[in-house]
Amino acid sequence: MPMAAAQMCETTFRVKITGVPASHTSIAGTVSTMNIIMANWSDAMWQSILNRAVRRLALGPLGSHFFSATATAGGK
Repeated sequence: MPMAAAQMCETTFRVKITGVPASHTSIAGTVSTMNIIMANWSDAMWQSILNRAVRRLALGPLGSHFFSATATAGGK
């Protein structure tokens, strides 16, 4: 899908780049477990685990490739 009125950005090396479409920057998914202990975890507990995963992503070898990352737990 083409981007409508793409905004251009010029880097210090005078290379013009356009924004990445949202379809390439968002990942959604569902996690399910049959482990009785994990199955009863609250959303707050899952959010704590997701926050740790985001921190590890930022510190890992691909961390510099992300402008930002968020993960949200919710709904059962």
